Amino acid sequence: MSDQQLLPAKPLSPFEEKVTDDTPYRRFGFILIAVVFFGFGTWAALAPISSAALAPGTVNVESKRQAVQHLEGGIVKRIEVRDGDQVEKGQVLIVLDDTQARAQLEVVQSRYYLALAREARLIAQRDQRDQVEYPETLEQLAATDRRAREAMEVQDQIFEVRRSAYENELALYAQQAEQLESQLKGLEAQQRATRRLVASFSRESKDLKKLAAKGYAQKRKVREVQRMVSENRGKLGDLVAQIAATRSKIVESKLKALQLQREMQREIAAELDEVRGQLFELVEQRQALQDTLARTVIRAPQAGKVLGLSVHTVGAVIAKGQKLMEIVPDNERLVIEARVSPVDIDRVAVGQEADIRFSAFNTRDTPKIKGRLITLSADAIRDENDPSQPPYYQAIIEIPPEELAELEQKHLKLIPGMPADAFIKTGERTFFQYLFNPLEDIVARSFIED
Repeated sequence: MSDQQLLPAKPLSPFEEKVTDDTPYRRFGFILIAVVFFGFGTWAALAPISSAALAPGTVNVESKRQAVQHLEGGIVKRIEVRDGDQVEKGQVLIVLDDTQARAQLEVVQSRYYLALAREARLIAQRDQRDQVEYPETLEQLAATDRRAREAMEVQDQIFEVRRSAYENELALYAQQAEQLESQLKGLEAQQRATRRLVASFSRESKDLKKLAAKGYAQKRKVREVQRMVSENRGKLGDLVAQIAATRSKIVESKLKALQLQREMQREIAAELDEVRGQLFELVEQRQALQDTLARTVIRAPQAGKVLGLSVHTVGAVIAKGQKLMEIVPDNERLVIEARVSPVDIDRVAVGQEADIRFSAFNTRDTPKIKGRLITLSADAIRDENDPSQPPYYQAIIEIPPEELAELEQKHLKLIPGMPADAFIKTGERTFFQYLFNPLEDIVARSFIED
């Protein structure tokens, strides 16, 4: 045994620390942190994350709501529908007071009948008929319409008066020509008799000259016969002049009759041109007023439900072009009309898919609805009703039938006008790209020299 003795260990004081080695724990912590950071960095750098452009919008029918407006405006006479009513195409919605439109149409209709009857009368005068032949339509109307009957009666009276005046004037010229013809015949008879006298006296004067030369006749007798020849020759000259003047008057009288006929034809042609121009204008005016009268009965442009009825009182005044209500069509495909921000437009294109959420439904009970972008406006649009709003690109997103069926299984129904948020899938990016792309843009803008 050694000289050294083993002494028992001194017990530790409760106030003294126990010395331990923590190196394994530190090593494990460093490894864990490295694994976490390496794993997160690898995921952030390599794992793709879907990117999307948010486009708020509303549910609409594909063919859009049909606004019901009135072209001229007017006073409400009857209201046949209420908000939410189901209507068929062509069904009466609102009836306006038609007093003014009907009165204007009555005036134009009367003028039209008169012009039509006047045209028939002028044609009868032009063709020198014995009576006016009116169009069959006018004669049929005269059986039931007092205005058409009165128009025909007035034109019949004018026709008789003008025909009588024309025939009387023609008869006067014919009578004058007949009298002149009689005078001409008398003058021609006197001319023939005077010629015979001149010939007789000339032969007698010739014979007396021969006898006077032999002394068997007195010279005084010869001079008397010669004087008779001269006188009758003078009468013959006067008769020739009178005959010429009478023939000229006969021609003049016939020319006046012919001129009367031509003047009448010119006047009739001018009046026909005028009345036909009036008829053309009156037909257009009548058509316009008939359309105006028909529009006092406002009808449904399509089948659907009445929405946003803005007129509720009989006697209310409707302004020109005022929107009275909208008709939401039935059984039309529903689409999402979304507004895409100009900031996202470079990443949005037709054909991209979209996830759609509806804020009107409970988020927990409502699945995401798939859709597809089918239309994108070519240029930015501004809201005319609120110019302060930023511009946007209008996008139309269709909803497949199977997605709608999934909503119906959950007893959820889309209604036009319901708000919706569309997340248009624009591609994939990593987490680092989400973090650093905005920073790169800021840096790129910061180092641009002014």
